[in-house]
Amino acid sequence: MQAEDLQRLVTLEMPYGKHKGCLLVDLPGNYLNWFARKGFPKGELADYFN
Repeated sequence: MQAEDLQRLVTLEMPYGKHKGCLLVDLPGNYLNWFARKGFPKGELADYFN
């Protein structure tokens, strides 16, 4: 992961769901753990985490 990727990651908003509009860095840990177990949907989020 490059520095530019990290910068984008901390400014990226959740695009859908219960936490739509929240910054990814502000999402609850259990929500991120759930995504990690289930797999991130295809798209920009999956590009960062898969």
